[in-house]
Amino acid sequence: MQANLSERVIKLDKNIRFAGIVNSNGEVVEGGFQQGVKPLLNGPAEQQMYIQSLSNVVTLKQYSDRLGSFRYGITEHEKVTLMTFPLGDGILCVSASPKANSAKIRDKVMALLKKGKSTKKI
Repeated sequence: MQANLSERVIKLDKNIRFAGIVNSNGEVVEGGFQQGVKPLLNGPAEQQMYIQSLSNVVTLKQYSDRLGSFRYGITEHEKVTLMTFPLGDGILCVSASPKANSAKIRDKVMALLKKGKSTKKI
């Protein structure tokens, strides 16, 4: 049996903390943390972060006709690097430790998404 997208993303790099698919309502419909990793946000704060990430992607996609397709966003914080990738009407959220090579993770995630382009509906 093939692992879901979130599980495959988490396996790409030991520095990935979390991978999850967020639907158009800002709800995590698939995902989880790397074994042994504790969330930095809980409850309403976590939900708000997903909604904000989704809103950012939707806003940036509005400029695709002039700038080209939106491919990903990376936000670096002191304690975590957050990556968002458009996925249908939602997004794929990936968080990594600050010591992670975010460019390497980004490239691996992009290759994984390209490989399974239209296999995941949310």
